[in-house]
Amino acid sequence: MSRALDARTAPPTPVTLEDAQSVGAFLASSRSAETRRSYASAMRTFTAWCRVRGYRSSPTGPDVVASYIAHRAELVAHSTISRDVAAISAAHLDKGLGDPTARHGVRQALRSAGRTLGTAPSRRATPLTTVLMRQVIGAMDDLETATGKRDRAILLLGLAAALRRRELAALTTNDIARHDDDLLLRIRRSKADQTGRGDLIGIPLGAHPETCPVLALEAWLETSSRKLGEGSPVFSRIYNHSRIADTALSDRSISRIIQTRAAAASIKGKEYTHIAGVDQTWVSGHSLRAGHATSAAEAGVDAMTISRTTRHRRLDSLARYVRPAGAFEDSTAGKIGL
Repeated sequence: MSRALDARTAPPTPVTLEDAQSVGAFLASSRSAETRRSYASAMRTFTAWCRVRGYRSSPTGPDVVASYIAHRAELVAHSTISRDVAAISAAHLDKGLGDPTARHGVRQALRSAGRTLGTAPSRRATPLTTVLMRQVIGAMDDLETATGKRDRAILLLGLAAALRRRELAALTTNDIARHDDDLLLRIRRSKADQTGRGDLIGIPLGAHPETCPVLALEAWLETSSRKLGEGSPVFSRIYNHSRIADTALSDRSISRIIQTRAAAASIKGKEYTHIAGVDQTWVSGHSLRAGHATSAAEAGVDAMTISRTTRHRRLDSLARYVRPAGAFEDSTAGKIGL
């Protein structure tokens, strides 16, 4: 046998601790911070379950994972179990271990959980539609204050551009440009765009001054002494209802603002439960995005057009908002001569 055919693979060259740490930090950014938090929480629950039963959580085997799926099927929704399995898979692959979730028995257990529990979501954010937004803005009695102007701009810009709470929190004045009387909004990165390709959204001047997102944003920028292009956060904290800070609002603060303003307008979201076909609905940071999709669908806009603003990569994700509004238009029940 020739030496070429018998050659062994050269052993890996060791790297310094500093370089190894740099690689680890770099690879950690392959997932969003929210995904990392979610996976960490899932692994803590899985590890605690394994400890009680005397199983190893890492590395673990497919039988243990399948048993865990059966256990969780008695407690949580299918979507949570899917998240758990993804977290276990990621924890093993990140350590260079074999993936115990890739075995047929585990996948079969996950499908069984889906058949037993159903894969439809049990909870959903209440869409803050255009009609409900008018109710929210009408209930605001502090529109002349800095807090009122900021919150109105958050609500109306978020609804107009179908923004997630993290996208609102991440906006800077470099992301917005004027185009005649309208605005151009750049979303640098999003849940569906982890690599930062970016999306551009047009925000036209509204038909009603009290709910116009362009006028609302301009009023807030003037009050906060911010100028487009200077790079400062668009939405920031306010101390004592008057002192405007340079610190950007967190995504959780955005969510609390949406919930507080909706509650002040007596919008709880529970009345939407039977329409959505879920066990629970509530106003959340996702309600503005859901409200845009629902309002556009109710206005007769087709799904492809809506997706260009909502930036849904898959139309089946958008269908939960479009389908109820288009149920009669799409139905052939009235065309079969009954």
